[in-house]
Amino acid sequence: MSTAKVIPFAPESLESTAAMERYRLAYHVAESAMNFAETVKLVGIFVAGLLVMTALMVFQWNPEERFGFPVISVSLVAGAVFVVLAAHIWGMVFRIQGRTLEAAIDSAVNTSPWLSPAQRAQAMSLPRETASVEVIRKSAV
Repeated sequence: MSTAKVIPFAPESLESTAAMERYRLAYHVAESAMNFAETVKLVGIFVAGLLVMTALMVFQWNPEERFGFPVISVSLVAGAVFVVLAAHIWGMVFRIQGRTLEAAIDSAVNTSPWLSPAQRAQAMSLPRETASVEVIRKSAV
C-alpha cells in the first residue's frame, strides 16, 4: 500500500527563485533609469560649460565683441543657461520615471504570493529585522 507524500511549500522553491530574479532585474532597470538621469544632468552641465568657455574665447578673440554689444557671447551664455535648464528638467523626468517604476515594483513584491516575508524584505533591500514586524509586535505584548 502506497501513501501520497505532501511536499510542503518551500520558500526557496523554483517559483520564488524565478520571482526574485525577475524583481532583481526590475529593480536594476529602475536604478538604471535614475543613473541615466544623473548622466543627463552631468552632460548638460558639461555642454553648458563648453558653451560658456566658447563665449569667453569669442569675446576675447573678436574685437567687435569687446567694443560693441557682445551678441555672440551673450547668445552662447543664454544657450548655456537653456542647456542647463533642459538637462535639469529631463534629468528630473528620468528620475521620476525611475522612482515610479521602483514604487510599482515595491508594490508587486509586497503582494507577491510566491515570496516569503524574508524574501520580500531581501528583494526590496530592507534589513531582515523589518521582515518580521509581526513577530516583534507579538513579543512586545
